Amino acid sequence: MNAELRTWLRTHQPDMLAFCQRMIQTPSVNGSDDEVHLARVIAGEAERLGLHVQMLGEQSERPNIIVSTHPGGETGLLILGHLDTVPAGDAATWSHPPFAGEIADGRLYGRGAIDTKGGMAAAIYALAALTAHRDALPPGMRAQFIGVPDEETGATGTLGIRYLAARGLIRAKGAIYAYSGSDMILGHRGLLRYRLRCTGTAIHTGAHEWQERTAGANAVTGMARLLVALEEAPFPLSPAPFFERFRTVLTPGTIIEGGVSVNIVPASCMALVDVRTTPGEDAASIEALFDRCIAEIVARLPGLSFRYERFNEIPAVCSDPSAPLFGVLADVTRAVRGVTPVMTVAGPANEGYLLIGHGIPTVCGFGPTGANAHAADEYLDIASLGEAAEIFAMTASRI
Repeated sequence: MNAELRTWLRTHQPDMLAFCQRMIQTPSVNGSDDEVHLARVIAGEAERLGLHVQMLGEQSERPNIIVSTHPGGETGLLILGHLDTVPAGDAATWSHPPFAGEIADGRLYGRGAIDTKGGMAAAIYALAALTAHRDALPPGMRAQFIGVPDEETGATGTLGIRYLAARGLIRAKGAIYAYSGSDMILGHRGLLRYRLRCTGTAIHTGAHEWQERTAGANAVTGMARLLVALEEAPFPLSPAPFFERFRTVLTPGTIIEGGVSVNIVPASCMALVDVRTTPGEDAASIEALFDRCIAEIVARLPGLSFRYERFNEIPAVCSDPSAPLFGVLADVTRAVRGVTPVMTVAGPANEGYLLIGHGIPTVCGFGPTGANAHAADEYLDIASLGEAAEIFAMTASRI
């Protein structure tokens, strides 16, 4: 059966590449382009290929798209991608227009090429190859693809995986999130994001009381003291399996706002803090660090006060490496790419934690190769597009 799937996919590779180009040429930038337009492109191609399609969501302009080899049955392999992308940034920094889907030197360029439009194109054609061969899947089994909206704002899954899970639509023996890469990503670090606020007292910068520090309190420099203290906090390398090369990383002051005029001591300052956690570090331990640093600053500068709020939280997770999915994917990847994929975890977080939380062994990133996600000149290696489709199809047929 592997030979039949491979032959079908290689015959249809030009169509798969053209489909991927159309997806890149359909902007789906989070915050400016509703995902429904890209979902319709995917739905049209999937239906043309004889696949079963559903579109549903909390917001009609930001739907989920579910593509299945069969309308019913138990899902073996579930492949996911996110419909939205980050902005292209300054188009002048790109050597190829970010939404043109241009091909050069064996690469397909464009925003979303590997994050995650290339992986989604490979997934749709993998499902089509399985449908074209009736014996590719065991009786009563199906494979599915789900494209979700609104991943790039923080991987909360509110409009996507959480919405679908609440309706019983997230079930599978194993899942692959179709990001770029050739390693088997078993999980990822966690993510915490905070909004810190410092309050002081405004006063004219020319006042004698400010000179003598008998009145006024500078919220901006108070915040600066806190941010430096947080940046200097040490975190050891993680002892957790697969996380040994990572440590918790706290990045303070990624955005700062404060002050109202050049001649007024700032009475308020706001700063955002990004924290990437390893197993064993969580909101409680990070907030205990905040409290210690704040207490030390306020003891020296009692005119200041601080508060913080957590607005994003994703746990550090790791799938069970002994789950059948990983052995199957390793065997198939060796057969297609001639290499054994390395088991590891990712530094950035993604929505894989939601699938793992539902008891689904999940590869949190695997698919076509390329480079420059979230940067200028994002591109997909064209040869890897067909390879990824073959790997997805053969893994689905075995799991």
